[in-house]
Amino acid sequence: MVDATPRLLGDLVDFANGKAKPPGGSGGGAYTTYGANGVIGRTGLSNADPHTTIVGRVGSYCGAVHYSRDRCWVTDNAIIATAKDGVNPRYVYYLLKRLDLNRYRIGSGQPLLTQGILSRLAVAPTARAEQDSAASLLGALDDKIAVNDRIADLADQVVRARYEELAATATESIRIGRLGSAVTANVPAGRIRADENYIALEHMPKRNMWLSTWTAASASTSAKRRFEPGDVLFGRLRPYFHKVGLAFVGGVASTDILVVRPERDVHRSWLLAALSSDDVVAHASAVSEGTRMPRAKWPDIAAYEVPWPGVDRARRFDELVKPLVVRVEAAMTENRILVDLRDTLLPVLIPLTGPINALRNALADFSVNGDGSV
Repeated sequence: MVDATPRLLGDLVDFANGKAKPPGGSGGGAYTTYGANGVIGRTGLSNADPHTTIVGRVGSYCGAVHYSRDRCWVTDNAIIATAKDGVNPRYVYYLLKRLDLNRYRIGSGQPLLTQGILSRLAVAPTARAEQDSAASLLGALDDKIAVNDRIADLADQVVRARYEELAATATESIRIGRLGSAVTANVPAGRIRADENYIALEHMPKRNMWLSTWTAASASTSAKRRFEPGDVLFGRLRPYFHKVGLAFVGGVASTDILVVRPERDVHRSWLLAALSSDDVVAHASAVSEGTRMPRAKWPDIAAYEVPWPGVDRARRFDELVKPLVVRVEAAMTENRILVDLRDTLLPVLIPLTGPINALRNALADFSVNGDGSV
């Protein structure tokens, strides 16, 4: 029987600050480099063991929690959390996520977490068998999520690589405006349903052409642009952030995002790859207006000439991309279900006080709707 007396986090975990800069830079190497908000590059040396948890130490990502299966390098913007003997390392990761560490930060201008703060946090005592069980179940869900994310990343790489191959051998060019047109009509806030999907710039990943994250438009107080499944969304505010992707669902988008609709269905894949290419993003960045908040305009992008492989090759390219889109969409739909299940189970399997006793009730309340939501 486990003693119910709360324990200090420092009894379970050793904390150490990362080091200032990975030797040899962050461009390449055998080991992943972690900063306050996760992966920032690779390096040739490591300063943290396998199964380390990384905690953001300073700045706006103070308290963010990440996990590394392998040896890695952790910068001084983060804290290395290592499970003590007899403690499951992956349980430590989920425990730290459960603690919502950002609320323990100190400072206002530059938020900060310290080893001392973390070590003094009270946590529920949990037997090793329960640690192993919780870490195994939650870890299995996260491992599957990671596999699906890898599928999406590889599909993105395949589309970009094939586009570049065809572009390199193309003997013609075409204006982007002939491939697609921008949706210019705004939807007033009063005509936006609270349950509509909403995509803002923060929901768009950098240099990844699949838009798998959105939220409800319930808090919308300003006009938006409506988009449909299959539209290409282009982040026009600070376009150098390279936020361009394909919408899997319909909804409304921030007006800092261009909604580009293909002129023909067969042009969709070439339009997506072209708008997401480094050349087009660089052009949009170069012609954007504004100093602090530069914005690109659709006419400047529409007039830009991109390589055109011809009708037949463009059609074959579309035939390559379409099944990849279907596979990625299925993977991302599954991930939304898995994330909801993981987040439902996390407070049950990793209690902050008391024993684990609500798993059956939590699972009974968990259901999947027809659209993949929970």
